[in-house]
Amino acid sequence: MDQTSLDGLREELATLEATEKRISAERRRLHDKIDYGFADEATLTREREVSDERRRLHRRIDSLRELLQAEGCPTDGDEKPLSPLSQWSGISPGLVPIADASAEEPEL
Repeated sequence: MDQTSLDGLREELATLEATEKRISAERRRLHDKIDYGFADEATLTREREVSDERRRLHRRIDSLRELLQAEGCPTDGDEKPLSPLSQWSGISPGLVPIADASAEEPEL
């Protein structure tokens, strides 16, 4: 595959990832409405539409990542996944889950 088409795939991947973030935020808001009892039929219908679109985006993103990896191009998906603690805001990256802590570490 030539560099121009690889660049096009990377650009498409970045666009799809940005769209996925926006759609995920909308889905999260809809789920909050549903979870807190403020949903009506329109909310439930919209949530199904948004979830379906999000699934389609994820399939396309995954296929682009696989294609780029097959071509030897790194993607953001190649990075080590974040631990649950590092995903929370305000949590120091130096903290580790208790199960991962070594016995030699001093207790605080």
